[in-house]
Amino acid sequence: MELRLAFAIRTIGVVCMTLAGHMAAAQGRLDRAGMHATFSDSFENFAASASGVVDGRPAWRTTYIGGDRTLPNNHEAEWYTDPGPNGPFRIINKVLQITAAPAAGLPRGATYRSGLITSERLFSQRYGYFEMRAQLPRGRGMWPAFWLLPADGNWPPEIDVMEMLGDVPTTYYVSLHGRADGKPLDAITPVQAPDLSAGFHVFGVAWRPDRIRFYLDDAMVHESATFADMRRPMYLLVNLAVGGDGSWPGAPAAGVAGVYRIAWIRAWQFDDLRDAGG
Repeated sequence: MELRLAFAIRTIGVVCMTLAGHMAAAQGRLDRAGMHATFSDSFENFAASASGVVDGRPAWRTTYIGGDRTLPNNHEAEWYTDPGPNGPFRIINKVLQITAAPAAGLPRGATYRSGLITSERLFSQRYGYFEMRAQLPRGRGMWPAFWLLPADGNWPPEIDVMEMLGDVPTTYYVSLHGRADGKPLDAITPVQAPDLSAGFHVFGVAWRPDRIRFYLDDAMVHESATFADMRRPMYLLVNLAVGGDGSWPGAPAAGVAGVYRIAWIRAWQFDDLRDAGG
């Protein structure tokens, strides 16, 4: 199945949406004892390209695994572009900023220039704890996300650590997408939160063979059984999509722009799963 269908099922083919989102404080706390660090980027030196290779070394990739720069089946309005003077990426005070802004002359009728980074060439891992500290953009049409996809290029499964609709910055969504026994499984859970556009927060997921637990600022907000097909290494994706007409977030008002600020991205492995493989 083509990668672009991952978002399409998320938005229009949801089989199960859990309505039991909880405030983070109502759940347990994350304990990093028994974990060891496997990946960290605090963006002191940001290297990215369309191929995921810079100067012969693995780097963040700014296109999807098949080279796509948008997901048109979701009615998205953005075109993901590469680093450069007119690109969407800036490093300010060691924070990576991804800006989605109106732009003319883009391919496929896109009306917004924005940015995507994936660790497809840089890092992947089976199981573990994955986290990002970020401040999310406010505004209708803004659609930031932090998610995981299989390193072998197949889909599903998919783990969505965070996605938010910019006109409701006090709610975000955690999701699992799988296909056990040939049947689609889609579980999307809304999580009530403080205003995520007003400051930085840490979004995380602990992925184990039996359970998946989602965290906000180290407090668990949701847990689920691990889908049967979530058993292979995955890589990380961070993107700022923009909705178009007919999309889940809706189209932005004319001229509206958004900035997604990422302070760092980290990954850990559980000591008892040290031999799980990458």
